[in-house]
Amino acid sequence: MIADKLTNASNYYGLGELYKKGFEYLQNTDFAALESGRYEIEGDNLFVLIQEYDTKPIEEAKYESHKLYADIQYIISGRELMGYAPIERLTDVVDHTPEKDMLNYKDGNGVGVYMPAEVGDFLLFLPHDGHAPNVMNGASTKNKKAVIKIRV
Repeated sequence: MIADKLTNASNYYGLGELYKKGFEYLQNTDFAALESGRYEIEGDNLFVLIQEYDTKPIEEAKYESHKLYADIQYIISGRELMGYAPIERLTDVVDHTPEKDMLNYKDGNGVGVYMPAEVGDFLLFLPHDGHAPNVMNGASTKNKKAVIKIRV
């Protein structure tokens, strides 16, 4: 897991060409013009999901992970907490949805940490990183987020 500001994205270009293209997409896109949905950058190898949602209480947080994709979760508007825990600490997969590349875990509270994320921040989660996004930081807020999906 990496947490940083988008202004520092060039530090991570060395992770690979798809990561570089994903970060450049975040740096060069007018997100005000994009509605919620999926937008392809390089087909199934690199795409972005634009999400709009209300943040939820930490008690409702559920950890997830992915087998095929890394996530760069970038806050466009709002603020939230994002949980992180190595998947070895997460047990009891309650739902595995292969078509969405999603493993959901029964409970991860108490086994990880929560990182604050505000406008301009990103968190990069690799397949071995469990994460619990969309958690309210203080009061609930209406958020808009770009999730870059990078095939690993």
